[in-house]
Amino acid sequence: MKYEQLISTVRQRANLSDEEAARSVQAVLSVLGERLAGREADHLAAQLPDRVDRYVTRNPQGRRWDVGDFLRIVGEREQCADADLVRQHAQAVLRTVADALDDDERADLLAQLPGGIVDLFGVPTPRG
Repeated sequence: MKYEQLISTVRQRANLSDEEAARSVQAVLSVLGERLAGREADHLAAQLPDRVDRYVTRNPQGRRWDVGDFLRIVGEREQCADADLVRQHAQAVLRTVADALDDDERADLLAQLPGGIVDLFGVPTPRG
């Protein structure tokens, strides 16, 4: 997936302008990257478009945020106080990211996240 396609998809899914979509992508990916442990943020970034991969924050320890913390921090970075809009934007970004990843990377990424955040991706997850 190319940068323009990713931004366009987020824009359409969340009913945003291109600028707002880019801001949402940056906010969501920076928070998501901080949530991931080990090299998972690097693996995620490697599958994203060049202009988007730099938004993925690296934090080898990973933070232990639940979905409430995740969305609150996204809202702060996106400078959006409306919790419903923040959730809508996060879902648009994460669903688009899920579409951009290969199956193995998607499974590895989702395995590190709690159910509430996984639900934002809108993809079925294998239960084992």
